[in-house]
Amino acid sequence: MTSTSPSPAATPLADGAGLRLPTPPGVTRRFWARHPWFVDSLVAAVYLVPTAIVLLVDATRPGGGPAPVAIVSALLLTALIAGALLFRRHAPLLALAISCTALLPSFPNHGQGDTLPVMIALYAVAVYRNVRSAWIGLAAAVGISTLGAYFGSGNPFISWVSVASQDAVLLIVATVIGVSVGDRMRYVASLVSLAAQLAHDRDRQAQLARSSERARIARELHDIVAHSLSVMVALADGADALAVRDPERSRAAMREVASTGRGSMAEMRRLLGVLGDDDETADAAASAPGQAAPGPGAGTTTATATTTATTAPLAPQPGADQLVDLVDSFRSAGLPARLELSGRVPGSPGVQLTIYRVVQESLTNALRYASQPSIVSVRLSSSPDRVEVVIDDDGHARAPQPSVGGRRGIIGLGERVALYGGTLEAGPIRGGGWRVRATMSLDEGQASA
Repeated sequence: MTSTSPSPAATPLADGAGLRLPTPPGVTRRFWARHPWFVDSLVAAVYLVPTAIVLLVDATRPGGGPAPVAIVSALLLTALIAGALLFRRHAPLLALAISCTALLPSFPNHGQGDTLPVMIALYAVAVYRNVRSAWIGLAAAVGISTLGAYFGSGNPFISWVSVASQDAVLLIVATVIGVSVGDRMRYVASLVSLAAQLAHDRDRQAQLARSSERARIARELHDIVAHSLSVMVALADGADALAVRDPERSRAAMREVASTGRGSMAEMRRLLGVLGDDDETADAAASAPGQAAPGPGAGTTTATATTTATTAPLAPQPGADQLVDLVDSFRSAGLPARLELSGRVPGSPGVQLTIYRVVQESLTNALRYASQPSIVSVRLSSSPDRVEVVIDDDGHARAPQPSVGGRRGIIGLGERVALYGGTLEAGPIRGGGWRVRATMSLDEGQASA
């Protein structure tokens, strides 16, 4: 496995969190890390130039030197080894193979072999490949060095053993240094990779949290807008029908429309105030449904609305205590709704909000889709370990068509109920009508009022 040195620059892994790679100390180290090809060319030149000079001087010494063919062959072999060292980072095993192959014929009589390129190649294998390959390469290099010393030495046994031992020590030292440097580089690279993975996981968790929050906002806004608009449309239709024969009841219905609209605006401001900053809340409130379009003199009105939106107190979310008012608002809109309570109301605000939204969505669907129901019953029953809410309508009683409900709101309700280990069932009743049934589990803290 080829390792690469960490980037010398401080690379940010996460925005705004200060998670950055450390800058390597020293100007020289940063320069080497930024210019790897220059370093490799320098290493190859350090070997090639002196060796070539020695060969040329040896060829021109007085008294005759090696044959020209031998000199040319030696120069070509030296250039081949230098080229292999140039690519030692990218092909360390190839560089070691070429260096070891050239080691055997490099032993002169009564002298040492050319172990310098083998040492460099062993270091490169340990750093840029792996430790196992480095030790195997060391064994091969020591064996070749021993053979070269044996065949190249004309002295007794002790002479070639001494040469082979010196070469083996040099090769072992180069390998040990390479293993130490390579292990450190791989360890640092693993730490950098771990830091990057942690930053990626943190960003992914933040993205998931934002997605979950957007889904929650969408569910809340769906419940608020769908409920309010359905009630307001029903009230406005009733007021229009009564405008001629009963103006007083028509005005009362329109006052109820205004009251429902103001309540919805306040609930939306409260929701946006919890989830956004003041400026975002003000913008959302200024563009909320029902806001008058700007016209002459609209500057003061907009400023007032903005001030109200940003300074409005953050009231609690609706709960079970508001069920009576909720059912009364639908009854005012012409839906024959009835509320039945049994048991103690769950103490958990989250469970209460879920119950409220289930009833709100179900009554909204009944108002919009039920075929002239004669009664819509809301039954809330609670025990120490569970709570159940059932909403039935008999939309078949005055018309042959069964009730037809939308699915988007039901899906959102199912997600809400699932957060508390519950289930939601919604569908037609045998013979007509529609039923929504939600059950949620309660622990001891949630069951206490």
